[in-house]
This record gives sequence, C-alpha cells and structure tokens, in this order.
Amino acid sequence: MNPQVIAFVLFALLGCMVFVWFALCKVLFNRLERAHPQKYEAMGRPSLVLRNNLANNWSFLKFLVRREYVALNDASLTKLCKTMRVYFVAYAVLFAVLVFIVLRLPPEAAA
Repeated sequence: MNPQVIAFVLFALLGCMVFVWFALCKVLFNRLERAHPQKYEAMGRPSLVLRNNLANNWSFLKFLVRREYVALNDASLTKLCKTMRVYFVAYAVLFAVLVFIVLRLPPEAAA
C-alpha cells in the first residue's frame, strides 16, 4: 500500500481518536466530581475547557499512570481508567508510526 495513503488514513484516525479521548475525559471528570469529590478537588477540578492548565493536566496524567484510581475502590471508575490507559498507549503508538512514515516519505511526496 502507498505510504502516503497510510499516512493520510492514520492522520484521519488519530484526529477521530482525539474526540473519543475528550469524551472519555469528560465522563471521567464527571464521575470523579460526582462520586469522589475529594479526589476531584485534589486534582485541581480538571475539565476539558475551564481550569484546563498544565498543573491540572499533569495531575490527571499522574492519576492515570500511577493508577491512583485503584485506591478509590470504584469498579466502574477503575474499568474506565484502565480503558483510557490502553487507549492512550494505542494513540501514542499510532502517532509514532505516523511520524515514522512521514519522515520516511521522499521530499517530493510531501509537496
């Protein structure tokens, strides 16, 4: 298959995956705010638009990477967070593949 076509398909797929990620984050933030307000406050009350800053994003990523959700003893929240972790890794791998393909394209293909 043509590398340009693969790059285009990957780019489109990653673009769609961003919207799914935002939806997953919204569900997670709503769940934390409703069921675990202390943890939500400790994370800086993260949201998609309001209060979206580097500190909140870092706190959110630490929450996922360090598996802090396990301590909350919430089965549905744990399932959501595990799904988000797998989704994040899949996105990162696909993004790395896209970068690799684009960097290997001949210069005349980029024009």
